[in-house]
Amino acid sequence: MLSTEERIAVVSARLRGFTYQEVQADFERKFRKPGPTRANIRLLMQKFQRTGSVQDVRRSGRPQISDQTVQQVSDAVTRSPKASTRRLSRELGIPQSTVWKILHFTLKKRAYHLQIRHALEHEDYACREAMCYDLLRAVQEANLLQNVLFSDEATFHTCGMVNRHNCRVWADEQPNEIMEWERNTPKVNVWLGLTKSKVYGPFFFGERTVTGNSYIDMLQQFLQPQLQEDGILETVVFQQDGAPPHFALIVREYLDATFPRRWIGRGSNRIWAPRSPDLTPLDFFAWGYVKSQVYKVKINSIANLKERIRQAVRNITPAMLNKVFEATVRRWETCMEVQGGHIE
Repeated sequence: MLSTEERIAVVSARLRGFTYQEVQADFERKFRKPGPTRANIRLLMQKFQRTGSVQDVRRSGRPQISDQTVQQVSDAVTRSPKASTRRLSRELGIPQSTVWKILHFTLKKRAYHLQIRHALEHEDYACREAMCYDLLRAVQEANLLQNVLFSDEATFHTCGMVNRHNCRVWADEQPNEIMEWERNTPKVNVWLGLTKSKVYGPFFFGERTVTGNSYIDMLQQFLQPQLQEDGILETVVFQQDGAPPHFALIVREYLDATFPRRWIGRGSNRIWAPRSPDLTPLDFFAWGYVKSQVYKVKINSIANLKERIRQAVRNITPAMLNKVFEATVRRWETCMEVQGGHIE
């Protein structure tokens, strides 16, 4: 970077008819350092001829967002609080990045994800608190997190309306919103299992409704061989919620025989509290993550839906699982702090 004095010397020498080599030699003699290159001399002369100055043109900085633009975004989000920044950008003819800046930094709004929660009964609070106490003790005394396999099923529709992860409401405070979605669209029921280091599944049920028979077939023919191959069938602690197929007598008898005193759920010696999806990593992480990946594009068939589910599950890494299991323990601790209440 040349100083103002050095720039003036270079321009003056060139205006006096000096060649590039003479300009460089004159510069080195005056300032006792290497002279500028031919390209730099040429650029400096072009700047002087264009502006009449050797100084750099002062940059004006980023343009300020006008009050009118801010008001337009404010009015639009008031009319349509569920609108995405992309939709607002198209509607107002304003760059999406500008809409985002106005919402976050000027209007101080946040994008709240919609949550669907089970209503807790009066007795659920004590049950959830007791369960978390028991699980946390097992973590400390029996290293539960290294051995547990969380499991769950979810339904994916081709219409994509189940993708709560992509639903948001722009607001100053947490809103209470209800979303309606189309029933009886083509769907697939999916089972998934998570340990701290591996994902088991996805398994796609052939029936439209999961029953005790279809569920035990999945356990026997799909999950058990994998656990045997991984060498953890004799040590793994299997977790499931209290859904009707899980409570079928044939399922409980199978679990008692295959995981003796090593399964968690309804009818076990270690229960899983009713209406507690917020305490399992399948519900607070896996299904939301998978759905956010699956429904990035429109689904046109069941085959396409299944392939996108498989790809999304493959994207779940052991590093992600490790963090999720740590978050699971924090949720159990928080549940005890709020005396069995919901975890936001």
